[in-house]
Amino acid sequence: MREGSPAGKAGLKAGDVMVEFDGKPIGNLYDFTYALRARQPGDVVKVKVMRGATPIEAVVTLTKRE
Repeated sequence: MREGSPAGKAGLKAGDVMVEFDGKPIGNLYDFTYALRARQPGDVVKVKVMRGATPIEAVVTLTKRE
């Protein structure tokens, strides 16, 4: 995970496995890609990840990719 990225700023860590993005279940990379394309930079989304066996929820502010 890149330092200073939206996910990093939200407290997510390398090794976290995303299972939900903006209320949509994420089972694979395509699910994430389609969910992300529906949003814009500046949008705030809820993300759920699994850190080992522990579910973690975070709020992420999306930014334009540099």
